[in-house]
Amino acid sequence: MSTINDNIDASAVADEALAAEATASAVLAGILDTIKAIDHSILSIGLGLVKVRDEKLFRDLGFPHMSAYVFFLAEQSQKNRSSIYKWLQIGEIYQKHRTDLEKAGFMGNDSPTKLPYLERALALHPKDEVFTNIKVMTQREFAVFAKGKAVKVTSTEEAALDSRDEISEKADTWGHSFFYRDMEAARVNKDLPRRIYKMLIPAIRLSFNALDKRSYVVAVHLDNYREYQRFSKIAVEAREQMRANMKGD
Repeated sequence: MSTINDNIDASAVADEALAAEATASAVLAGILDTIKAIDHSILSIGLGLVKVRDEKLFRDLGFPHMSAYVFFLAEQSQKNRSSIYKWLQIGEIYQKHRTDLEKAGFMGNDSPTKLPYLERALALHPKDEVFTNIKVMTQREFAVFAKGKAVKVTSTEEAALDSRDEISEKADTWGHSFFYRDMEAARVNKDLPRRIYKMLIPAIRLSFNALDKRSYVVAVHLDNYREYQRFSKIAVEAREQMRANMKGD
């Protein structure tokens, strides 16, 4: 009698294990499908943003320029503008290299976040090798593959990445100090709200590139799109007036 009961118990345990394994597999499959859907959505958003910019569709929606449209999107979606510009960059690069990417079998669910590294990789490696690797490598692997000294900088963001070895950061009791070429260039108080702090850091890093051009960078925090519209109008008018004065001199 005991043997029969033991067999029944063992069978029940095995059934539970199989059920648990099936549930885990189903959850894993669902997660993977969701990730692929997110990747596809990122590319779709990026291509949509490129269309809005290139065809100036933002004007049909009442926005004077693309940056105003991006500001509005960020405000409405509660996303950082840097994320939206990153999606725009992804769409732009995909569209530029679409033929070669599709030939390599690279689709929307193949981690489009690899795309910002594509131009760097093409500047250093044979074309066939690059498009093969962007399909088969992970994002981390492709980012490492794309690194090198002979990279042609094509945007402000890439310039900031190229100068990363010249930028350092040091924290103390007051806050964070940012050094550019061994000189302190900016300080951020540690008591700033975390949301503001996270917004400032990328701006500080990007602004270091302006130092080489003897330009000025001013950080302005605005609470909403209406404030942005007012400030943008004033800033553009002031810039044009300044340029006119400089030409007059």
